[in-house]
Amino acid sequence: MSGKLSRLFGSTPVQRRVRYGVLVAAVVAVPLAVAGLVSGAFAGADDNMKAIPAVVVNNDEMVTLTLPDGTEQPVLAGRLLVTELTDPDTAGFDWTISNDEEAAELLAAGDAYAVLTIPDDFSASVTSLSGEEPTKANLDIRTDDAHGYLAGSVAQSVGDAMTTTFGRELTQQYLEGFYTNLAALGGSLGDAADGAAQISSGVGSLAGGLGELSGGVAASAAGATELADGMTDYADGVAQYTSGVDGIADGLGELNAGAAGLDGLSDGWDQYVGGISAGVAQIETDVGPIADRLDAFVADPANAELIAQYPQIAEAAGAIDAIRGDLNQLSTGGQTLAAATRSGIDGIQGGISGLAGGAAELSAGSVGIRDGGYGMAGGVGELAGGLTQLSSGAADAASGATELAGGAAALADGLATGAEEAKALTDIDAQATADVVAEPVTSTTGRDNEIGTIGEVIGMLFAAIGLWLGAMAMFLVFRPFGREALRSTASTGGLVARTLTRAGLVALAQAVAVVLLMHGALGVAWTLLPQTFAFAALLALAFTAVHAFLTAWLGRAGLLVSLVLVALQLAASGGLYPIEVLSGPFQAISPFLPLTWAVQGMQLIVAGAGGAAVATAAGMVSLFGLVGVIGTAVVVGRRRGIRSIGLAATALG
Repeated sequence: MSGKLSRLFGSTPVQRRVRYGVLVAAVVAVPLAVAGLVSGAFAGADDNMKAIPAVVVNNDEMVTLTLPDGTEQPVLAGRLLVTELTDPDTAGFDWTISNDEEAAELLAAGDAYAVLTIPDDFSASVTSLSGEEPTKANLDIRTDDAHGYLAGSVAQSVGDAMTTTFGRELTQQYLEGFYTNLAALGGSLGDAADGAAQISSGVGSLAGGLGELSGGVAASAAGATELADGMTDYADGVAQYTSGVDGIADGLGELNAGAAGLDGLSDGWDQYVGGISAGVAQIETDVGPIADRLDAFVADPANAELIAQYPQIAEAAGAIDAIRGDLNQLSTGGQTLAAATRSGIDGIQGGISGLAGGAAELSAGSVGIRDGGYGMAGGVGELAGGLTQLSSGAADAASGATELAGGAAALADGLATGAEEAKALTDIDAQATADVVAEPVTSTTGRDNEIGTIGEVIGMLFAAIGLWLGAMAMFLVFRPFGREALRSTASTGGLVARTLTRAGLVALAQAVAVVLLMHGALGVAWTLLPQTFAFAALLALAFTAVHAFLTAWLGRAGLLVSLVLVALQLAASGGLYPIEVLSGPFQAISPFLPLTWAVQGMQLIVAGAGGAAVATAAGMVSLFGLVGVIGTAVVVGRRRGIRSIGLAATALG
């Protein structure tokens, strides 16, 4: 021990031992303090993320959405988002509600690390998804790097996650309605196909009916044409009949004129009556068939509609029958008169006079009968023409109905095909499908050898750093290779071994303290205690040897080198990040730094990896320790040799 340390520890042995023990305890506590302070600073970091203050400004304006049933529904998407953010169970920042001015002041003062502004058209943009002009809903997140650089990255991550989740929810709702409508469309196509098939069947029946109608009307037109021809013949017969009636009327007129001479004609009465009978027979021969056909035509039920339209035909038939009856009576009366006595001549003259008058009247009505017959013939001809046109129109309608039936059948087939293709959509789970389509690709992140807590991260990193700083502190307080030690008669190997043994015991105490902190406070599993203690002990001994070498070689300057190496190794050792993110020179020197292997080995142990990788790290740490021991022995031996030469020269001089 140096003279300065002797004066520091006191003059009495007891005082020196007490103060020496305190100093050793302080040295042992150095790595514990380093790791403990870091772990204390980050204790509860996972939960404290929720305490980061942030502000949400809701400028959103309510919009009214008209539902399919006509009812109106108010939409406040901004309020829903604010409610979600301020929910105590929502991970992320500690959100509070404010306005634009206050939020800007809080951000500038550092009282808030992020400001989320919901624009006034947020609800309108959200609901525009189902409209004709959909618009993206935008959220503005603002941070201030002057008060927290990482807060900006954290806010960006939170904002991305929030917009992704909110957007996925909106997309899922939209797609759920879309697939629900698609499923309904599939059923509607089936119903439409059935309806189109029924229409096709009905139109086919209509086409058949129209075809039958066309055939019936054509037959009616042919019958009407024949009827028109018959009516023409009838009109010609009526004309002949009226001519005969006119002749009768003229003859009866002359008879009536000559009736005055009946008294002188009694001798020739038989001859006269015979002439009358012959005339009546001739009339019956000429008019009888026509009158019979007319009576049959009037009596036929098929001509009832035509008779109702032209009642003159029935009247003419009645008049003709009446005249025939009169003529028959005339013939009979003539015969009766021929057999009667001359006392009936006066009556006969009166009858002839009446008959002449009736014949004159019948002759006067014959013109109407003749004109009516020709008019009826013309009307039946027109009826035949109309029926012909109706038949043609019915045929065209039947053809069109047939084409319509074909089109309806094709429509039914198309709808049936569409319904069959859409059948897969009728049984679709709209909610599940929308959930998949809204997020068609997901990833499952698996972490082998997971380090689950920040305490374990601190343990794997700062255990090695703490032991390095503990070794540096130990050689900062103690000077194992002082002048007294170098002047001693002990061998160089013995001196180095004794010094490293004493320092190693202190280093092992440091390792015990650090390992207990790792398992007791930082959450490292106790099942890993044998591995963590063995590796920590190896680190403590190796770092002690390295610092012994630096101190023996450079003296106090070696501790400055050690301090610089701490900063260098913190940047180049990796552990928290892949060394590939470092610049080329740092990647090149990383394998040649003790802390690189120290952090790597402790990380493997804490992660539960073990195996050859830990053995490799332990081997490299052991190599650094061996280099430290050999280097220390070489430097101490060289220094003792130089000092011995100097003492000998002094003695000889």
